[in-house]
Amino acid sequence: MKVSEKFIKMALPQVALFFDLVCLTYCTAAGGGPEWTGTTKIRDIGIPVRSVNWVRLHPGRTAQDLPCLYATMGQTANSLFVLQIDPETGECRQFLADVPGSNFPTATLLSHSGKLYIGAAYSGHLLCFDPVRDVLDDLGAIHPGKATFPCRLDEDEKGCIWIGSYGTADLTCYDSHKGKFTRYGRMDEIDMYNYPLVNKDGKVACLIRMTQPRVVVFDPETAKKEGVGPVIPKGKGNLDLAKGEDGWLYITSTEGNFRIEGMQAIAVEAVPKSKPEPTLSDGSTFAFTDSAEQLYRRLTISRPDGKVHTYELRYEASGSDIFYLHAGPDGCVYGSSYLPLHLFRFNPENGELVDLGRCSASTGEAYSMANYQGRIYISAYPGARISVYDPGRPYDFGDEIRDNPRDLGRIDEISYRPRSTLAGPLGRIWVASLPDYGMWGGPLSYYDPETGRKKAYYRIFGDGSCYTLAHLEDQKLIAVGTSIAGGSGTQPKVDEAILFLWDYHAEKKVWTGTLDRKVAAFNALLVGSDGRPYGTVRGKGSKPELFVFDPRSLEFVARIAVPEGDPLDLGLQNGPDGKIYGFTRSCIYRLDPDSLTVKVITSDDRGFNVAGPILGENIYFATGHRLRAARILE
Repeated sequence: MKVSEKFIKMALPQVALFFDLVCLTYCTAAGGGPEWTGTTKIRDIGIPVRSVNWVRLHPGRTAQDLPCLYATMGQTANSLFVLQIDPETGECRQFLADVPGSNFPTATLLSHSGKLYIGAAYSGHLLCFDPVRDVLDDLGAIHPGKATFPCRLDEDEKGCIWIGSYGTADLTCYDSHKGKFTRYGRMDEIDMYNYPLVNKDGKVACLIRMTQPRVVVFDPETAKKEGVGPVIPKGKGNLDLAKGEDGWLYITSTEGNFRIEGMQAIAVEAVPKSKPEPTLSDGSTFAFTDSAEQLYRRLTISRPDGKVHTYELRYEASGSDIFYLHAGPDGCVYGSSYLPLHLFRFNPENGELVDLGRCSASTGEAYSMANYQGRIYISAYPGARISVYDPGRPYDFGDEIRDNPRDLGRIDEISYRPRSTLAGPLGRIWVASLPDYGMWGGPLSYYDPETGRKKAYYRIFGDGSCYTLAHLEDQKLIAVGTSIAGGSGTQPKVDEAILFLWDYHAEKKVWTGTLDRKVAAFNALLVGSDGRPYGTVRGKGSKPELFVFDPRSLEFVARIAVPEGDPLDLGLQNGPDGKIYGFTRSCIYRLDPDSLTVKVITSDDRGFNVAGPILGENIYFATGHRLRAARILE
C-alpha cells in the first residue's frame, strides 16, 4: 500500500519547492561581475486561503455496508483527499493521498464494485479508495511521461477502467481484476485532451479537444481507431459527447446529432436524456449548498419525505496556493488564491490577514489587477472576466450595480487568461490576454468605467498573444509585450515575441521590434522613474534577460543578465528609492537604472513563486500558499 489514511488531523505540508541558495548576477551592459548583498530579513505572514477544488460527491457504501457519501477534494498546498461522510450525522473521515504531485482529483468514477477511482493531476496516477479494505491505494502511473492530467474515467462491463488524459490525448485501460495497465497511446496526433466514454457495444468513444473537437472511436478487440462524425474547429461551433439513458453514446453538435454504433456515427433527430444523477439508497439527494462561494463546507441532504438536513463538515484543508499579489489604493496588499479564486487582504498597519471570499464569476484565479479612482479592477480566469471592488464599501459579491465586488462580465469573446491589467489611458482599464482553449491570437482589450463600453483589438499580434502592458505617459502610448503562446491545448504558430507601441488615440501600432535573441515572451514590463520601459524576456534555449528600451530613439539600449532562476511573470516593481526590484524563482534583486548594475538582495531556500508589491520598507511575495515579506529598505 503506497497511500496512507489520515483521519482529520493532518500535518500541514512543506511546499516541495527547492531552489538555488546562491544567486550570482552579472551585467552584460555595464560589464559588472558577481555581487552579493547583506542578509535581508524575510518573514512569513500567514496562509490567506484554505479551501478545496475539483470537488465531486458520490453515493457509496462503507465497509459495514452502510450508506455513505464520498467527496473527492483537491488542494494546492498538499495532496488530494477523500472524505467518507455519514449522511445521518455529517461526521466524516479523511483519507489523504501521499503520491507526490497528486493535488487535483480531475477525474473520478464510482465503479460497479463500489470502489472509488480517482485520476490525479499532475502526477498522472490512478488512485482507488476501497471501502472494504478502508484504504486509499496508489495503483500506479497511468502512462508515465504521457498522461499527466486525467480528463475522464469510464467503466466497461468487464470492470475495466478506461482513462483519457491530457498531455498527449492518451487512452489507457486499467484491468481491475489483474491490476494491470494497458496503454494505447495517442488518440489524436495534434490535440492534447481526451475524454473517453464506453459505448453499449463495448467500444470506447474518445472526445478529443481543444483545437479541432471531434470523436475518435477505439475498438478494444482490434486496437483500431477511427474518427466519426463532424470535426468542428474551436470557435466555429459546438461539439460534445454524452451517454444516453439507453446506454448508447451520442454526439451533439451545431452540425447535427449522431448516435455512435460500432465505428460509425448515425444521424438522429433527437438525443435521449442522460441517466439521472445518482442518489443515496433511500432516494435522498445531496449537494454542497455553499459551492457558489467555493467553500464546500455546508452539505445539504434532502430526504424523500421532504426533510432537509444541513451539516457543516469538519475536515482539514492545508491551504490554497497564491496566484497574484497587488497593492490596493488603501495601502493594503490584496491577492488571489488559485483554484478556488478567493480575494484576500493583508493590512500592514495592524497585521490583519483575511479571506474576503469570492470576487468574480470566474472560479480559477485572478491573473492581474489595477487601481483606478479608488477601486480595484480584477481580471480573472477563466473567461477574462472583469470585476470591480471598492475597499471603502462593505464586501458583498454579485453582478448587480449595488454589489461589491461587482462582476462586469467578459472583457471580450476570445480572451481567457488576462495576464496584465493597466488602468489610466483614456480613463480605461486595459487588458492583455492569452486566448481561449484551442485558439490563437490573444487580444488587447479595454473596459470604460464611465460608459461600460468594451472593445477588443483582435489578432493585433496575429497568432501570438498580448501579455504585458506599461503606460508611456509622455508619449501617450501603451507599450505591449507579447508571447508566442496561444490558448491552452495549442502549439505556438509564431516564432518570436515582439514589443510594440500602441497609440490609443489613433488605435494603431506605431512601432514594433524585438531583441536580437530568441524571445518567447516579454513577461514583465514597467516604466521606470526615468520614463524608460524596463522588462524581462525569456526564450527556449536562451538565458532570461532584463532589457531597457528608449522610447525616444525607439531602441533597446541595454541588455542585462538576470540572476539565476527564471524571472517571474509581472516580476518587476518600482521602488521608492528610484531603483527597480525584481524576482526570479531563486531570489530578489535590485537594478540601478543609472549604472545598470544588478545586486541580489536576498535568496531563500523555499523559493519565490509570485512577485508582489512594495509597501513601506517591505516587498511582498508568495511561496506556494504562504504570503511572505522581505525587508529591502531601511
